[in-house]
Amino acid sequence: MGIHWKDAQETILKELVSRQRVGLVTDMDGTISYITEKPEDAVVTPRNHELLQALNEKLTLVAIVSGRAVHSVTARMALPGVTYIGNHGLERCVNGQVKHNFDIDQYLPALAASVMELEEISLDGVQIEDKGVTVTLHYRQTENTEEVRDLLYPLVKKIASKEGLAFFEGRMIFELRPPVKADKGIAFENLVHEFSLDSVIYVGDDTTDIAALTTARQLREKKACYAVGVGVMSNDYPNELPKEADLLTSGVPDVENLFAWILENLDEG
Repeated sequence: MGIHWKDAQETILKELVSRQRVGLVTDMDGTISYITEKPEDAVVTPRNHELLQALNEKLTLVAIVSGRAVHSVTARMALPGVTYIGNHGLERCVNGQVKHNFDIDQYLPALAASVMELEEISLDGVQIEDKGVTVTLHYRQTENTEEVRDLLYPLVKKIASKEGLAFFEGRMIFELRPPVKADKGIAFENLVHEFSLDSVIYVGDDTTDIAALTTARQLREKKACYAVGVGVMSNDYPNELPKEADLLTSGVPDVENLFAWILENLDEG
């Protein structure tokens, strides 16, 4: 069970910022931006944008790893030098160009077909988001989310199975992805090795971030990198989040406080 980050300033976090090559990897929605009813309405908070810009000038790596399409992330951050990874590690923005990290073109017809099938679900408040290499069904805006979840779960899973796609569930979403081994944990570990990081912090709030929090602990335990996982607590956080996280923050404003602490203590170093 994670502890609040303020209780780790003189221990875990002090160790983190004392290393030579330090990285920061963060989720977007619910972490550096507030969760919104419609995903297109989300914006990175001005304070987080300012802090990440300053941290990017001092750290070896600042990266955003999101379930969003990578162009959606870059449009909301627009900071040069930051590494952007979208669709849970399936794609990456390199010099303004979107690159697939896997050979997933063969699954694009199945994804397009699944979009058409999902759009046949006639239910007020349901939104289908076509993210190119993944498809997400949002039901946050429905009247009774628990009932809707139970109704939609078998329907969406059946579509995924029919089209040969992987099925995932997050906070008030279902997602269909190509059946390749890709998640935020794998993306996180690849960044650690790519940038030869001595220490790194990962910050995230959702079910899909748990893989990265688990990877952080594993990297630290095998002494590959001093990696620390931070869970962002909110009203509807996944039950596993505080169990897998090393440290905890209490919402988006507290993420800002954590980033400010890191920046200040890097300055002191």
